[in-house]
Amino acid sequence: MKKRIRNIFVLLFIISISINIFLYLNSDEPQVEEDEDKPFMLYPTDYSSLDFPLTYDVDLPQFRTFSPKGDNILYADFVIRGTIADSFAKRYNRKLSQQIVKNIQEIVYFLNGFKIRFREGDALTFFYNEKTGEILYLKYKNSSVRTVSEVYLYDAGNGTVYYTADGYALQPCITNGPFKGCPKVRFVYENNNLVPVFEVAANDEVRLPFLAKLMEFDQSRGFGGTMELIYSNYATRAFFRGLATINPSLRKNALYKEKAVIGKSGYIFSDKKGGVIYYLRKSDNSIVSPFVFHHTEGHQMSEKSQLNFQILRNFYSKASEYARNFEKSYF
Repeated sequence: MKKRIRNIFVLLFIISISINIFLYLNSDEPQVEEDEDKPFMLYPTDYSSLDFPLTYDVDLPQFRTFSPKGDNILYADFVIRGTIADSFAKRYNRKLSQQIVKNIQEIVYFLNGFKIRFREGDALTFFYNEKTGEILYLKYKNSSVRTVSEVYLYDAGNGTVYYTADGYALQPCITNGPFKGCPKVRFVYENNNLVPVFEVAANDEVRLPFLAKLMEFDQSRGFGGTMELIYSNYATRAFFRGLATINPSLRKNALYKEKAVIGKSGYIFSDKKGGVIYYLRKSDNSIVSPFVFHHTEGHQMSEKSQLNFQILRNFYSKASEYARNFEKSYF
């Protein structure tokens, strides 16, 4: 009898152990991994990592991609409320370099009637290289006249310059100015104003485009050769800065004919590059752009370059679409 009871207890024990093993093996409870060498799983195993887009800083998201040349570039899109730098900072909570701000101003100058003027409500969308401070694509919405302009940095065989969406160089050429050819333009600050610098080669002749009276001239260390004249037939004052040399035969208050050589091009000390500052002022002392005062002529890229240019436009169109979709998750 005792032997039979012992056998029953053994059988019950075996059944109990078997049930616990079965429940353990079929439990839905997750098991804690004790192995410290196991990799950390960033995403749930039943989701794709593509469903969880990451930025370099989740709290400060900004879309990044690669340019057609393989450079790391960033996307920005904001409406101007205050300065460009402040508007960017409100959107992305980070600083925009002064070099990029200046690059924006130089582009919009040619899209905005040759004036560096922004209004509340204007909008900027652009891709830029943070390392070089160069803008590769920019869209500008003018809130006052309700126009939209797009500009692309592109090499059509004559060096890298900005082109509008219809294939014209952003900067037109002055056909009756004081410099030969069609020199590129950059800008420098003079008395808190951005004024154009024509990037002519060193020691090129600078000639009067019109009959002019010489008012002032000086050869200084800070600006090189400086000169103020009045274009007699237009009652407009012309200013030159950065001349390497001034024609030694010039005399103050003398009248000089069109095409007279007034000096040679030189070097701008403020940004340590070659060129000549040239701008004009009206009788009320307001600055007049040379591109408004002189005749200009647009330059369109060749048909041979237009196919690659269209590819570039398509690239930034698609990249902008990706960037907008990305930002919808954060803004």
